[in-house]
Amino acid sequence: MRERLVMAKTWLSAALGMLLAACAAVPDAAVPAARYDGPIIDMHLHAFRANGNGPPGQKVCAGLAADARYDPRDPWPRAFVARGFSDFCGGDAIVGAMTDAEVRDSTIEALRRNKAIGVLSGPEALRKEWMAAAPDLFIPGPAFGGSADDPSLQQLRTGFANGDLEVFAEITTQYRGIKADDPVLEPYWQMAAELDVPVGIHIGVGLPGSPHLYPDFVLQSPRSLEPVLKRHPTLRVYAIHAGWPFTDDLLAMLYAFPQLYVDTGVLQIATTRAEYHAFLKRLVDAGFVDRIMYGTDQMNWPGLIDEGINAINDAPFLTYEQKKMILHDNAARFLRMEP
Repeated sequence: MRERLVMAKTWLSAALGMLLAACAAVPDAAVPAARYDGPIIDMHLHAFRANGNGPPGQKVCAGLAADARYDPRDPWPRAFVARGFSDFCGGDAIVGAMTDAEVRDSTIEALRRNKAIGVLSGPEALRKEWMAAAPDLFIPGPAFGGSADDPSLQQLRTGFANGDLEVFAEITTQYRGIKADDPVLEPYWQMAAELDVPVGIHIGVGLPGSPHLYPDFVLQSPRSLEPVLKRHPTLRVYAIHAGWPFTDDLLAMLYAFPQLYVDTGVLQIATTRAEYHAFLKRLVDAGFVDRIMYGTDQMNWPGLIDEGINAINDAPFLTYEQKKMILHDNAARFLRMEP
């Protein structure tokens, strides 16, 4: 009997050792790597007014478009605004700024606190106001949406020549039914290629219910960039919103065109955190972590900056080095910033 107990004890000890060794060999996928805390480059900021998306003070949170439970008897614009003043976010709400000054000052505060700078687009007067308030934080770009208010081709050339503009972003022409490969945009692609200006264009989906808010809006796959990048092989382009949810098309385009990058703008709230991380993981697993750039799409919710940084840092599949690449290094390389 004693011999059996000794043998059982020996067997249990060996089994426990094997189990502990196996656990040590497989990292806990639920525990994120160390947090990256800067410096950070945000590729997607807007000089916006507090009422830029309807009445000030609306709330947003992760899963903005999920579970809307919409009844089409109610006009979508009204229903969407009403949802922004409801409690659908629970305790995770990011509340919009109430005044123009609060949008600007809270954005600047969030950038400084996170050791971040960002690409800032917007109407010229408002963009210059923001840049005067914090000239060390912003990389200027125009607001370009395919409307009569857009800067002309010559105005853009002048802006890039004298340093008033550094990035041609954000292009939001899909809200007016103009995709990236539309002939009307070709002179602008030619200009950007000639001047070696990096370009950011809105690809994928827009606001939830966009066709009800913008009658000409069209969904845009990353494939719309294919003829553009074939005609202009030296052009640096990043797909804003990372072309979500056209994942397969995006992977094909990243594979075919090594000059194509993406930014993660708005994905921290546009979809659920689980979907955002699943989408991001597919890009990383496919080998394209070196072309993912952090962005917030901060408009009139300065809290999007912290939310976006946390969403990257909390991704359990990212190493510390990969977080650093997404939050800073990839954008620094894309923008050709000095070390």
